[in-house]
Amino acid sequence: MFLDPLLGPLLDLVIDPVVLRTCQASAAIVFGAAAVSKLMDVRRFAGALGGYGLLPLGLVRPAAWALALAELAVAVMLPLDATRTVAAFGALLLLALFAGAIGINLWRGNRDIDCGCHAFGRAGPARRGSLSGWHLGRVALFAALVVPVLLDAGTREVLWFDYFTVLGGLACASGLFFVIDALLANRAVAQALES
Repeated sequence: MFLDPLLGPLLDLVIDPVVLRTCQASAAIVFGAAAVSKLMDVRRFAGALGGYGLLPLGLVRPAAWALALAELAVAVMLPLDATRTVAAFGALLLLALFAGAIGINLWRGNRDIDCGCHAFGRAGPARRGSLSGWHLGRVALFAALVVPVLLDAGTREVLWFDYFTVLGGLACASGLFFVIDALLANRAVAQALES
């Protein structure tokens, strides 16, 4: 193919195994937290999904189940080497769907809806707030965490202290998504108090 000279080096990229494991575990935790949150209150998630106005009413509840179960499948498959590539593509597909739904509603001006992406945030009616470009930024950041999972691991030997590096990276990445979720939730609460 005529693009092989250009794409060949990109397709041969490898990533440090510590970075790969950190990205795998972090993405699995965030997807798992999101899935569990949605599965614990499918009715609420279906309400949030319906607020986007992109599906016929009869498909909202089945789609809510399907999305939550897809997130759970991604969370379970990401840490496993045999399924990580399929899981990463699935994760990126879900993130593209989420970004598309958010983008369409921002374009429509439909901002006063629950985003439905409450993995770490506060539950309940106080969580409802306005959709913003920050939600798209969070999706993009999450996609950047998932993309390295598509690369092959380098061949360097993993040493005992590398596990501490993975744990530290895992704590930082999970903490970052917790903070982003909390900031988005508090932004909604602050806006509600102002009005």
